[in-house]
Amino acid sequence: MNSEMLNGRVAMVTGGGRGIGEASARKLSDHGAKVILADMDLAAAQAVAADINAKGGQAKALEINVAEFDKIPGKIAEAKALFGRIDILVNVAGIVGATPIEDITLESWDRMMDIDLKSMFFVTQAVFALMKEQGYGKLVHMSSLAALRGGRSSDASYAAAKAGILNLSKCFALHGAAYHITSNAVCPGNILTPMGKSLSWSHVDPKTYIPLGRYGTAEDIANAVLFYASDMSDYVTGDFMNVNGGLYM
Repeated sequence: MNSEMLNGRVAMVTGGGRGIGEASARKLSDHGAKVILADMDLAAAQAVAADINAKGGQAKALEINVAEFDKIPGKIAEAKALFGRIDILVNVAGIVGATPIEDITLESWDRMMDIDLKSMFFVTQAVFALMKEQGYGKLVHMSSLAALRGGRSSDASYAAAKAGILNLSKCFALHGAAYHITSNAVCPGNILTPMGKSLSWSHVDPKTYIPLGRYGTAEDIANAVLFYASDMSDYVTGDFMNVNGGLYM
């Protein structure tokens, strides 16, 4: 364990079974948090939880489909029951698309909004109510570089959903401040996760266009999550962090 800066805190990470969600859960655990790995792939979440526990942390898995909106309140109640509270919520669960703008259908648009934006709101809404009762909370939301410059390798619906996350993050920041709840977002650039490897940029030499000369890792994003989830960011809310190796310059 690296430190105990999150000792006594409970963190719930959606999409915790792989990629950025897994790396974030492991990072928070390394710094003392008890973690809830919430994922629709229960076996993947259980495997990560078992490994965290074997290394001396405290982790539990929770099966959740964030697009089943009517079940979200009950799932958040289940999550709270695992460790008695939720102090940190990290919204990572989502999908990516690379459909040409002319070919986006109503069905594909709605699916993207449901999974990447609508679910973020309703999961956070349910956790937000708990955090208000506690008088404390840290909300961290996964947006994207595409939210700031438009979808390039990713599609327009993905960029629009991720831009919506930035605005909703500010809404929760405004309404949570009186309850000592902060809300911030992370905007990853080109990150070599299993999802990232499905996009066209992953086949290009990063030294040709990224100032720092490499693609990002899930660990790079987890470091930003740790900052927003910890007391280091107590005077930061309604903000977002670019983690892209200088690609946005």
